[in-house]
Amino acid sequence: MSGGVSVDEVGAVMEALLRSGGKPVLLDDKERGTRQRVEADSAAAPDGLLPVFLVAGEAIWRSAIGEGFGLKIERDEGALLGYRVAEIGTSSFTAVMLSMMEAVSQAARPEGIVLQELDPIWKEAMQRLAAEASAKAAAGDLP
Repeated sequence: MSGGVSVDEVGAVMEALLRSGGKPVLLDDKERGTRQRVEADSAAAPDGLLPVFLVAGEAIWRSAIGEGFGLKIERDEGALLGYRVAEIGTSSFTAVMLSMMEAVSQAARPEGIVLQELDPIWKEAMQRLAAEASAKAAAGDLP
């Protein structure tokens, strides 16, 4: 990854922000009908909830600036939600962090940061990524 932002650095700063923010990260378990607390280290991990926060931050950035972060999100059956962050292509650490912080603030409720508040953004981004991959495959531009 030349010129991109370090996934590890973004995760480390996100973890510190979540820890210092005083609100737990909450994930609804639809099968059990419960709400689970996700620890900050898991929430900020590339194979944890970081993909969701990055995708939400990227959507905010895209709506303001008209371009994304060059995120590379990959399927990973061992990841918490089945995806992991492989790469952040943009060179602006500040843009990534500010956008993710805005996404977190939009998902914040009195009881905590409710991940399901970001569901519509996540679903739209997954559809966009799938469409981009299909277009590349159709053009013969396989990874």
